[in-house]
Amino acid sequence: MRLSLRARSGAYAALAVVAVFAVFPLYWTITSSLRARTELFGTPPALHPFFLDFFYYDRVFENTPFVQMFFNSLYISLATTALTVALSAMAGHSLARMRFRGKLLITRGVLIAYIFPQILLVVPLFVAVVRLGLANTYTGLVLTYMTFSFPFGLWMLTAYFQTIPVDLEEAALLDGATRFQVFTRIVLPLSKPGLAAVGIFTFIHAWNEFLYALVLLSSERKATLSVGIYRLLGGEAVDWGAVLAASTMMVIPVLAMFMFYERHLVGGLTAGATRG
Repeated sequence: MRLSLRARSGAYAALAVVAVFAVFPLYWTITSSLRARTELFGTPPALHPFFLDFFYYDRVFENTPFVQMFFNSLYISLATTALTVALSAMAGHSLARMRFRGKLLITRGVLIAYIFPQILLVVPLFVAVVRLGLANTYTGLVLTYMTFSFPFGLWMLTAYFQTIPVDLEEAALLDGATRFQVFTRIVLPLSKPGLAAVGIFTFIHAWNEFLYALVLLSSERKATLSVGIYRLLGGEAVDWGAVLAASTMMVIPVLAMFMFYERHLVGGLTAGATRG
């Protein structure tokens, strides 16, 4: 018991250290954005601000179209997430349940497409978007993001659908349900953890992506938050307070999404459905 207690205490201590290292950058970003200028660049910097100053937040809203960029990023991220989850769910269920020629080739091709670094595809995708007449459009950027998020979603949901007992689907088919009804009323409700994981991954990728947003969107009115924060770094002097304030506001939707979908990520829905 003494060794077990020591082992658990050591494990908890190690997890606490890891948690501090993981959370501290976010804590430092948020607290630094609320410091006064003299306190932000003070030496040595204090661990926490002595009083809250929203000067840099006011500067971001006054000097940049932050609200417009926020809704641009939100629209692009939600559209990419919705399309990726819907298409990868339908395609993943087909790969998990149906038998057809070329199935193995498609599965391997998806994995190969996912492992390609994004930087290698900048020029080919840019040329394709321009020739399709989708340059400087949200549609072109959403389709570009899907070339990276869809392979991951398809691969993950295919593996997840294979864990769902096929007996549930066959029983529903014997009761007169169509395949579409089986998919929407049985498979999708049991796959909420997998769908949530794919949705969160896709949303974060689209929300934080910078390179393609910079290359494909030339209009400042359509710029995303990542591009807007990059433009704050331009010039001879960097306004670090404004950068920290904008970064803090950019992180809020991602944190909210994690808090909202946390219960769906725990899992256990499949096991509960097969009891009795």
